[in-house]
Amino acid sequence: MLRSLKFVAIALATLLVAGPAIAQYSSTNRPQILRKLPPQVIRPNLNLLPEARIAPSQAAAIAQADYPGSKILKVRQRGGVYVVTLVVDGNLIRVRVDVNDGSIL
Repeated sequence: MLRSLKFVAIALATLLVAGPAIAQYSSTNRPQILRKLPPQVIRPNLNLLPEARIAPSQAAAIAQADYPGSKILKVRQRGGVYVVTLVVDGNLIRVRVDVNDGSIL
């Protein structure tokens, strides 16, 4: 009998203490920490890239005009030069085009 009274007393004490604590966390009164934060967007710093005066497509057109009937394989920028890789009659040819003025080097 004494055990059951102890159990009831502990249960009542727990409810009395936990009741106000549970009321603080209602759906309208949540702490700010529990809100979902938006994902962070990382944007590259484009000011660190070297300025190109001509576009890669322009460099490809300049290189292709020098080799009629060629097909463009790829265009890469290395420093101040575009390296345009062409296929002419089954042979690979690399043409270097200046980034600033579009002249063939």
